[in-house]
Amino acid sequence: MKAEEYHIKQYESVYRSTEKFVDWLEVSGYLGVDMPQRICDIACGGGANLAYLSRRYKNSRFTGIDISHPLICYGAEKLKGEVNCELYQGDWFHLDTKWRDQFDGIISFQTLSWLSEYHEPLRQLAELNPKWIAISSLFYKGDIEYSITLKNYYRVSNGKEYEKQYYNIYSLIRVRKHLETLGYREFHFIPFEIDIDLPKPESMDVGTYTIKTEENKRLQISAALMMPWYFIVASK
Repeated sequence: MKAEEYHIKQYESVYRSTEKFVDWLEVSGYLGVDMPQRICDIACGGGANLAYLSRRYKNSRFTGIDISHPLICYGAEKLKGEVNCELYQGDWFHLDTKWRDQFDGIISFQTLSWLSEYHEPLRQLAELNPKWIAISSLFYKGDIEYSITLKNYYRVSNGKEYEKQYYNIYSLIRVRKHLETLGYREFHFIPFEIDIDLPKPESMDVGTYTIKTEENKRLQISAALMMPWYFIVASK
């Protein structure tokens, strides 16, 4: 599934990871129907997560920021009529200071591991001074980090022979320490254990599917990689 298709498809059916992440944030006290907040979805793509959030939490206001102008335009059209959300084009690595002190919370859905690294992106979020930062991505509980770069020959990019993609797995220990240096000392995490089967794509391109272990636990796989998904949240 191409990146654009990934974002657009969720308008048809909300991804299970999105539902579970938001459920966990609500149970943990960071989101709630009776908690009016200003929330930013960073790297929001076409805004499908915003559509889900805005309808679930009608008393809050949601802002989406993404680097892709076509996706922002697509999302703006889809979100017409949604009075509590808006979309803007912006670069996560160079966020406009106009957003400082504008958000109670910032959420990132399934993006951090697809960036080249996490230190500067998290610093940029902290510079906006939200009360809390929540992220779903690929993590490892131990003190080991994996820098994984794909040369995806299934996807031609800008006239090149392949598309370069990151599938980095970050250490929860290191990410927690970095967030602490940025002033976010309260830290919680939980593994995302999917409870539905995802079919294997017909293509050998990247795309998440599940296999079951003998213990009936589902593992999430994309191409040749196992996907250790976690939800994390850090607050001041």
